[in-house]
Amino acid sequence: MKIAICDDDQILCHHLEEMLLELGRKEQTVLQTELFFDGDTLWNYLKQGYRFDLLFLDIEMDRMDGIAVGRAIRNILGDEDCRIVYISSQESYAMDLFAVRPMDFLIKPVTEARLKEIWELYCRLSEKGQGMFRYQIQGNQNRIAWNRIMYFRVDNRKILLHTTDGRVIEFYGKMSEIKKETATGRFVQISRSELVNYQSIEEYRGNEIVLPTGDVLSIVASRRKEVGVQIAEYMREDL
Repeated sequence: MKIAICDDDQILCHHLEEMLLELGRKEQTVLQTELFFDGDTLWNYLKQGYRFDLLFLDIEMDRMDGIAVGRAIRNILGDEDCRIVYISSQESYAMDLFAVRPMDFLIKPVTEARLKEIWELYCRLSEKGQGMFRYQIQGNQNRIAWNRIMYFRVDNRKILLHTTDGRVIEFYGKMSEIKKETATGRFVQISRSELVNYQSIEEYRGNEIVLPTGDVLSIVASRRKEVGVQIAEYMREDL
């Protein structure tokens, strides 16, 4: 589980990190934590493709404040999966936070009891929507909801993950590993190097498929029969 803490109060950041790591030990959950002391640094990090499961975000920061970061996460990155918990010394931000859809709101000083409540809420929400694909970039764990994946393409030792919001995420891996991860989902392998999410197939033409973006992907001759059978099966399931 990957957690970020962003607050210009460095003492609070380290204290919150200690409490979270202790909570993780008690719950037998491995946590990876990253600390940021201003919104700009966090935003620049996120723009590189890194993602967090849970983000503790201070509202009152100089330069790029927590509300601006939250809006950028939702509206620019299109990331609805990150659970955001806002931190503030005031309670008067309800309307400003509405559009960011935060999971919770922490009033300073942060207590262990209140942090445990947030942890339990996160666990309950995660259990309801476990459809996540996890991958690594430079040793950092990242994740994305399955329904936001359009297709995978293998390029030598790299995997190019094409998302429904137009991003291309690059990480190292093998097609065999991706196939194993997607075995329980509705993914169709159309060539040695491409694996497509059935939900993202806008049109099936027998020898090619059309994506919602208008892009056309060719189905290799050796796989056309199997792809046709798979798509017909998924269509029957949807009836």
